[in-house]
Amino acid sequence: MKNYYGSLCTTMYEILHPVAPKDELDFYLSYANNASTILEPLCGSGRFLVPFMENGLDIQGFDLSKEMLDELLIKKPLAKVFHKSIDDFDTNKKYDYIFITSGSMSLFTTEEEVFRVLVKMKKLLTKNGKFVFAVASTVNNQVPHDDYVEDCSVETDKGYKLILKSKSYFKEDSKVLYNPSIYELYEGDKLIQSEEMDFRIRLYDIGELDKLILKAGFTDTKLYSSFDKSLPIDENSKTLLYECK
Repeated sequence: MKNYYGSLCTTMYEILHPVAPKDELDFYLSYANNASTILEPLCGSGRFLVPFMENGLDIQGFDLSKEMLDELLIKKPLAKVFHKSIDDFDTNKKYDYIFITSGSMSLFTTEEEVFRVLVKMKKLLTKNGKFVFAVASTVNNQVPHDDYVEDCSVETDKGYKLILKSKSYFKEDSKVLYNPSIYELYEGDKLIQSEEMDFRIRLYDIGELDKLILKAGFTDTKLYSSFDKSLPIDENSKTLLYECK
């Protein structure tokens, strides 16, 4: 399944990214000051949702990965989260603030998918609500490698070795970066579990999303290239941060 975070992927993610980077967390928290209802689609294992809860904020979340949500609920058993995709998530509730972190909007790789997400977020917002998200820019285009290479190796809490191997190639016509990946879990030299992931993200040029955002019904959009909003937006911008209302 494309971009599905399975059990081994979730284990490695938790080891490598146990908490949110402070600058990124502060950026998303800054929009919650006056928000009474908050939604985090693609909340994953909760590295943003959990600190939002700990700040006393009324937040809900959802994710397609049951494995990720299980990790979140270990940390916060009372978290209000749902095992849903964006298409399946349905509620009559409206939110003052919706955010998608860590460039996860780039996981939607076609214009049709992205537009559908934008329309859904607009529908879920209150009249003056804000939708804040990030995408990766084309500056992130990686050097391709056709063979699987070891990207990372970590030790689990049970003393097993978990290895990530991946390939990488970029399609100029679709601006999609493909990283087919294999996670391998070893007990000593014995392979005891493996898991494949068809990881791909859509990369963007500056301004490329503007028409889709407007078409989805957002009329006021601001663009940043850093979490402190200080860096200029130019050809060196690796992250594009959108604030839409």
